[in-house]
Amino acid sequence: MTYNKLIELIKEENTGIAKGYSISFLQDEFSFGKTEEELLALFKEDLAIFKGIENVFLKSKEPMEGDFVEYKKGKLARISRLHKNDDIQLSNKIGVYVSNTGSQASGCTWDPEVDHEKINTSDLIATTRTKKGTCWTFSQNLSGKDRSVYFEIEFKVWSVK
Repeated sequence: MTYNKLIELIKEENTGIAKGYSISFLQDEFSFGKTEEELLALFKEDLAIFKGIENVFLKSKEPMEGDFVEYKKGKLARISRLHKNDDIQLSNKIGVYVSNTGSQASGCTWDPEVDHEKINTSDLIATTRTKKGTCWTFSQNLSGKDRSVYFEIEFKVWSVK
């Protein structure tokens, strides 16, 4: 597959997942003799992985890093850290790694735009709402250089008592 054909496929792919890959990963995988069908099969496989992860997250009874919290009326932020002492930290400036076994946000990123008092996980109430949030996992669940793929899935929205 040529580079130009690869770029064309990325632009035309309608779920948005194709734009979440490192271009160097796709070039390495598909510019040298692999077919369009193999590329589309990769997209389909990774979409199924994200769907499975989303299902696990939405069934969880506990808050997870990456979930959203409505900490004030109409103000949402993502859980960026679940501390061992039950405290949570909120931020909208995080990356979230996801897998079928959990999530990990990019640490305790301070976000000065999130104005809230101290919140504990025991202060959170599950809602029926969800919100799309960007996250990433490894393509085909295989870790390695440039194998991260970014996509948006639904995360739970929690409110504060």
